[in-house]
Amino acid sequence: MNVFFRGRLLVTLGTIMLSSIVWSQQAGEVTEGNLKVEHGQINWTNRTIIATGSGAPDLNAATVAQARLGAERVAKLDALRNILETIKGVRINSDITVKNEMVTDSKIRTRVEGVARGFKVLKTKYYSDGGVDLVVQMSLDGSLGELFIKSKEKSNPLPAFGTPNNTGLILDARGLRALPALAPQVFDQAGQIVFNSDYLTKKAIENNGVASYFQDFKSAKQDKRAGTNPLVIKASGLMAGSKTDLMLSKQDAEKLRDPKANLSYLAEGKVVIVID
Repeated sequence: MNVFFRGRLLVTLGTIMLSSIVWSQQAGEVTEGNLKVEHGQINWTNRTIIATGSGAPDLNAATVAQARLGAERVAKLDALRNILETIKGVRINSDITVKNEMVTDSKIRTRVEGVARGFKVLKTKYYSDGGVDLVVQMSLDGSLGELFIKSKEKSNPLPAFGTPNNTGLILDARGLRALPALAPQVFDQAGQIVFNSDYLTKKAIENNGVASYFQDFKSAKQDKRAGTNPLVIKASGLMAGSKTDLMLSKQDAEKLRDPKANLSYLAEGKVVIVID
């Protein structure tokens, strides 16, 4: 087959395959990036990174099977490059991205590259001439999240007496142009911390991260983090100079400090943020 024609065919078929994955997104999910164009995407709702990789066959291989093995190795390297580029765009907080940390700290860069190599292959497309396309995925949490969310052996104390009235927390930040981040914070109007990663158990950070994000309120209420009876609070604004940290009214902030309420769900990371 003409090499140019095969290249065009790979692009066309790959786009069809990847489009089907993008279209399978659930309503209201928050994503950044484009699998079809930029070859990587951050999903802040299910807290994963998805990337693609393509490998052309070795035209000098003796058999299609040999060509395919080589192409699969190339596709995995391509997927690794794309997933690393996507990781760099992840916001840790309002001011810092993973890229910032990788540039300034060589140890962090090495550790991120090591974590990225553990990606999971979601889908493999084999072509008759031995070419291969891959779709791969890794979690924002676990080993990656631990690099940037500094968990403590003991979380900040939260009242946990009696039966909890709520199963989770939904923070409605629509209209504020808030951006998703690994470690968002919530403040009161006096600038005092109401909630951040310090309130989560180490296990919660490892398994779930600090919060998930939705663009649709109905979908957010159906998320397992919110549970059957979430406490819903409307954010009153963003903290000055921040694109990720939310501010609550004094009255609403007190709901998350009520010494008589069982707020243990916060320590478990059962927090959903709804953004534009």
